[in-house]
Amino acid sequence: MRAVIQKMIGKLVISVGGLPLQIKLIAAYIGVILVPVVLFSIYTFQQLYNNTLLEMTRKNEFALDNELKDILNNMEIMERTAQLAVSDRAVLNYLTRGREPETEELVHFNMNTFPNLQHLLYSNPKVSHIRLFTNNPHVKEIWPVIFREERIYDKHWLPKVSARNGMTWWEIYKGPEDILRTGEPGSLEQTAYISLLREVQAAEGMKGGIVQIDMELEDFSPKTFGSLQDGESRMLVFSRDGEAYFHPDSILPGSITAVAVREQLRMHAEGERGSLRFSFKGQSYLGLYRTIDGPDAYLVNVVSLEPVLSDIRGRRNQLLVIVVVLIAFLSLISYGLHALILRQLTTLRDSMKQVHEGNFTVRIPVYGQGEIAELARHFRRMLGRIKELIAEAVEKQAAAKEAELNSLKNQIDSHFLYNTLENLKMMAEVEGQYPLSDALTSLGSMMRYSFQWSADFVTLADEIRHIRNYMALMNIRYDDRLRLEVNVPEELLAYSLLKMSLQPIVENAVKHGWKPEHVGEKQFTVRIQAGKYDGNLHILITDNGTGMPGWKVNEVNTALKLGDEKFQQTAAAGHQTSQHGIGLRNVQQRIRLHCGEGYGIHMESRQGSTTTVHMVLPQNILAKGGDQDDQAADCG
Repeated sequence: MRAVIQKMIGKLVISVGGLPLQIKLIAAYIGVILVPVVLFSIYTFQQLYNNTLLEMTRKNEFALDNELKDILNNMEIMERTAQLAVSDRAVLNYLTRGREPETEELVHFNMNTFPNLQHLLYSNPKVSHIRLFTNNPHVKEIWPVIFREERIYDKHWLPKVSARNGMTWWEIYKGPEDILRTGEPGSLEQTAYISLLREVQAAEGMKGGIVQIDMELEDFSPKTFGSLQDGESRMLVFSRDGEAYFHPDSILPGSITAVAVREQLRMHAEGERGSLRFSFKGQSYLGLYRTIDGPDAYLVNVVSLEPVLSDIRGRRNQLLVIVVVLIAFLSLISYGLHALILRQLTTLRDSMKQVHEGNFTVRIPVYGQGEIAELARHFRRMLGRIKELIAEAVEKQAAAKEAELNSLKNQIDSHFLYNTLENLKMMAEVEGQYPLSDALTSLGSMMRYSFQWSADFVTLADEIRHIRNYMALMNIRYDDRLRLEVNVPEELLAYSLLKMSLQPIVENAVKHGWKPEHVGEKQFTVRIQAGKYDGNLHILITDNGTGMPGWKVNEVNTALKLGDEKFQQTAAAGHQTSQHGIGLRNVQQRIRLHCGEGYGIHMESRQGSTTTVHMVLPQNILAKGGDQDDQAADCG
């Protein structure tokens, strides 16, 4: 997958790269404007959405908190009503009496005590019912307040109320207004109520009955069942069993359903208050909830976010249309300006095409003083220089032909010299002068190595072979008192180095490092070592000669680092170090010219003991190897 994407990106880059410059400039211009505008629009509308959402949340939270406050006030009214209903001693005595009441007692209760209960009901217009249920067989029912407990035996909440030992139990339910008509078929329309239920405790722990205070939900939560809510929000009350209660004539905002809201509450509601963001059938909603302690219910305000999102989308689309129209208009203007500005560049391009096709007499016009005009002037000068170089190349080609003839002549002369040396060698062998024959062999090899300069680079093995021939010839002069030690791993012999780069160093060691009159019979040894380190080829040429003092070593190393002009000034002044360091400097300059500034030679010495030249080269192996005519390798 990654390779496919990279391939597609590569094709896109190639396609874009092939477009005309004017189109690229227009595209860049559009990108420079469009990308910031789009990013700014996204940020702005996101902030607008967040601020609008925050404002809507605060507004609906305020309404929800006010509604919760009304609900808590209504619960307090119901609790106070229940307390007043059972606090009358005459009522408790009536509910807990141990015998059948006399007629006078019933008349007295109806005339004096019962009116107080009715007054309590009528003085609280929000309270729908005050009911007292008792299982005392001596108590007579007095509608609509006092009833026998058997009327509520089928209620699911009765065991829960009995188990709470006088603690309040809240229940939300639907039922008829008249308890006496609950069992009749075709009873009155069901009404949503919230009930406060509690056992009435009489003296000495005796059960006096159950008190029930009812309030219709539309009075208990007026805004939930009110008709003043806007069309984009709706309050609901969810009972502990998940039943939803709201205004029967209202429609929930958008396409949301009470079941969907209940599922969101079940999955995401945490704590006593909070908010939910969710989607249903492609539409976004905000749900704010508060828990109602006691009934274990939720008061929920569901708000549709679609109007807000639709408004923001509309504004965003309007802005994008304006931006697109503006960019199109500016692009047309920019296209015309670019065509005017790039006219000379187009002319310059056409001229370059003619030059590419071989027409070096083309006339390149120059307009004005801008960058393109300057480019045209430079190209015209370059074209003139090309003409000069062509003329020089023709002259050099003629000179090269002449040099080739001279080289052929020299090659004939060198062949004559090689043949002469070969004849002398054969004469020496016939006369039994074998040392002389070996010397002539070494001399011929050295001359062939020096004259046949077919490449700048040779193998390390070739250079060492040349040094062996040199040392053999020098031993004729010094009676075999010179010794060459080579300590080079076999795999490094194929590595490349500049031709004649080691021989000058060895020659310099023999010339300046060995004084026969000073060392007596001591054998002079030159040791060549090689190894790989830090990705480079390191070659050490060490001798056991007279060495040099530290100040002189420093001068030699300094001379190796000097520029050509500075070194020539030092040499012209007759400086001894400069005179002796010319051979080493030539090697240093050649290495840096072919391989770079990071490579070259460095000298170390101890007076009266030893001298070491340290050469650092890149690790390169010749494409072919074996003798001095091999093809040169690149230093990299």
